[in-house]
Amino acid sequence: MFAHNGVIEDLPQLERHLGDDGMSLVGGDTDSERLFALICTEIDRRGGDVAAGIAAAVDWVAAKLPVLALNFVLTTADELWAFRYPETHELHILERPAGGDALEQVSSHGTRIRSEHAATRPTVVIASEVMDSDSGWRPISSGELIHVTPTLETVSRTLIERPPARPLSLEDLAGHARESQA
Repeated sequence: MFAHNGVIEDLPQLERHLGDDGMSLVGGDTDSERLFALICTEIDRRGGDVAAGIAAAVDWVAAKLPVLALNFVLTTADELWAFRYPETHELHILERPAGGDALEQVSSHGTRIRSEHAATRPTVVIASEVMDSDSGWRPISSGELIHVTPTLETVSRTLIERPPARPLSLEDLAGHARESQA
């Protein structure tokens, strides 16, 4: 599963970089699909190393393409990676130990999550906003990659410490891209 909140532009340059093999993974016309294809291509080039593939992909995008935001969550069958870049949009993490009440949170947009399992199992939540008054929420830093292992251990590392070479602002966006980010 892959979810991306943000905008990257100059998709023709990204498509050339992906080549025919990378573009074979793309079925539509979104920047998110192309970003996912780039990440998958880089993971394959690195023998299945997901973190190394993500690092290579986001470094290339940050150096070569106009970027508003690259916030994303990527999951496999038993692991999760979350990435925030740059500081355009928020991304947060909550790590809760087992015990206590069920996890029940409501965002400012009315999005509701509920987990009975959180009362008996450790829980990790990644969200675009703090969803309640739990003091355990922390912002993910710009350039930070979070890896949640199968045992729910979280490992953090900074992938990018520089701003995008070609930063975008909301004012630079038009049409659907601007509406999706407002």
